[in-house]
Amino acid sequence: MNLNSFVASFKHCNRKHLSNSSPVSKLQLLVFFLLAVFLSATASAQDQTVKLIHADSLIGYTVGGISYRELIGHVTMQHENTTLKCDRAVQNITEDRIDLYGDVKVTDDTLTFLTKQARYFGKTRTVASDSAVYLNDRRRTLTADRGTYDSQTKVAQFYGNVFVRDSVSQLRAEQLVFYRNEGKTIADGDVNIKSLQNNVTVFGSHFENYDKKNFSLMKGSPLLVQIDTTSDGKIDTLLITSQTMEAYRDTAIERFIARDSVQVIRGSLSARCGYGTYFSNDSLVVLQEKPVVWYEDNQLTGDSVAVYIRDKKISRVDVVGAAFAVSQSDSIYADRFNQLKGKKLTMYLLDSKVDRIIVENNATSLYYLYDKNEPNGINKVSGDRVVMYFKDGKVDRIAVISGVEGDYFPEKMVKGKISSYNLVGFTYFKNRPKKADFPKSWK
Repeated sequence: MNLNSFVASFKHCNRKHLSNSSPVSKLQLLVFFLLAVFLSATASAQDQTVKLIHADSLIGYTVGGISYRELIGHVTMQHENTTLKCDRAVQNITEDRIDLYGDVKVTDDTLTFLTKQARYFGKTRTVASDSAVYLNDRRRTLTADRGTYDSQTKVAQFYGNVFVRDSVSQLRAEQLVFYRNEGKTIADGDVNIKSLQNNVTVFGSHFENYDKKNFSLMKGSPLLVQIDTTSDGKIDTLLITSQTMEAYRDTAIERFIARDSVQVIRGSLSARCGYGTYFSNDSLVVLQEKPVVWYEDNQLTGDSVAVYIRDKKISRVDVVGAAFAVSQSDSIYADRFNQLKGKKLTMYLLDSKVDRIIVENNATSLYYLYDKNEPNGINKVSGDRVVMYFKDGKVDRIAVISGVEGDYFPEKMVKGKISSYNLVGFTYFKNRPKKADFPKSWK
């Protein structure tokens, strides 16, 4: 009698007959019940057993009280939803362990795990390989020096030269853990992930990705690199580094957020701030939390700074809130700085050179004069709008529009008292980032 027929017959027992039965009948009922439990447990155990589907040949033997069977040629085995295929297998029946050799293929619903040699643990439904491994789960492919996959928890772990590629990115790391059910990936050790859509690569030592949230996080001195070639053939590289870096893909616009000790370099532009956002689709960098931006000999500060990149060149820099521009008036006179301040400032560039700086709302300029390369005092002018024009990287002239007020201070008043003439809020920073300060991982 099989389990199903037994249960069916058991259900149709006459309850009245059983209630009036003799002790012997009650004993029979108890035996029936215990037998049902035993058969149920046996059927469950059989479902969890690794089943042999096919092998060209089979040899059974016992060594030291442990039962083995060796399977050779086109081996196929099934364990619940997991299928094992290989050229040769040695099954340790006693310990529920199988050694797989030659073109090993393990499939678990949509996932495929390939290697040349592996060991399968039946109790935990885990396959482990110390040989080169390949994984494909339809959405991505992965290679590594070795790895394991647990078909019960749906967790895969890989070590050594890990390389992952999907339709939009590729990742390299020393080790990686992939949680299939959660759509989560954790990678460590010399991590770099490259976007195939915009040529952005982020380097770091610890990486986390959450597919369901369209969110990624990089820690361990993260560095963002985007290498562009301008229309004139020059290589122009954007570098951003910080303490942590996040990527968001929850909208049509992909954005990277750098937090804490942010540094930026792009051509002649350098910057520092506490919080930065890079919109890769729009080629826009927004800097906040005490941003300082340097372009050639000009320093810009304010509450917020936006750097616009057009045709792979910086085209404009906007400063909003407590905007301040500083540029050295002459290299010989290192303590004399031309200054502009107002509520809003815009610096326009032409052919990668500063063309003009416009300051609006309570605009004030301080400009050092020279006569035949000799100092000749200071002009201080204010108005609704001030425009400072540049030529060959130096201030050429200044135009003040509406509500003009101005003062001239002759050199005899200025000499020896330079700092007292600086505009309120003036600060000259000397910690300009250099490429040499950035991690060398991207080179």
